[in-house]
Amino acid sequence: MKNVSMRFIFLVLAALSLAACSAGMQVEGGQTLFRALPGSEFVLRVDIVIPPGQLRASFQGGKVSYGASEYEPRCELELRNFSEEPQTIHAGTYRIESVRGLDRYVLNPDENTLLAAAGVLQIASDSGDSQWYMRTYHMKLQSDAHAEAPALICGGAYNFAFYVRYPSMEDMLAALGDYAVIKLR
Repeated sequence: MKNVSMRFIFLVLAALSLAACSAGMQVEGGQTLFRALPGSEFVLRVDIVIPPGQLRASFQGGKVSYGASEYEPRCELELRNFSEEPQTIHAGTYRIESVRGLDRYVLNPDENTLLAAAGVLQIASDSGDSQWYMRTYHMKLQSDAHAEAPALICGGAYNFAFYVRYPSMEDMLAALGDYAVIKLR
């Protein structure tokens, strides 16, 4: 009877350990902003022009571009519809109506890219996963002054599953620079 009980306990502990691994053992250093962002304001200080055939403008390191590096946090203003003409996202105050959390992922580029920056334990622990992940806040914006409000998407840097996190408010403000600000309610 004692062997059966020990075996049962071992199986339960093994199953719980495997379940924790499959869930990614999400470890986050701080609180997320899911409760603070809805009802807050996004203030765009300048008009942003989206080139023909594109949907978004990226903000990273306080600069605007139409592509972004995966190694740093970023924010993006995304339109709903493609156009063959340039589209303008007008400066003004937008209300953050709702926020969803979305994960993006990409295949890990050349494995040797970041070996100098990665620790031995990180390399060993992540050798089985060839994907990088980014946690993003996808914010639905509304404006009485602008009928076609864009979406605001802010994400942290791409990283291995165990290390990925949502961007902090400081990350988002640094990405937006002088172009825009988020004012929490």
